[in-house]
Amino acid sequence: MTHKLSVDKTVCTGAGTCEAMHPKLFRVVEEGYAVALKTDLDDPADIRDATSVLDVCPTEAIMLALASDT
Repeated sequence: MTHKLSVDKTVCTGAGTCEAMHPKLFRVVEEGYAVALKTDLDDPADIRDATSVLDVCPTEAIMLALASDT
């Protein structure tokens, strides 16, 4: 199943925890917030890595959801 990974830039403070943990999935841009480098995740390892960041993001800005079939 495909998952959608995103970062809510309106609440992200650019702490960089996500990038430090999984730099292949996240990057803090010079504007001061993180972005998801991959938004459609099919690889179970990528999904596991993204999930591991959900609980450690200090502002809960990272979102991971099942992609809709539409």
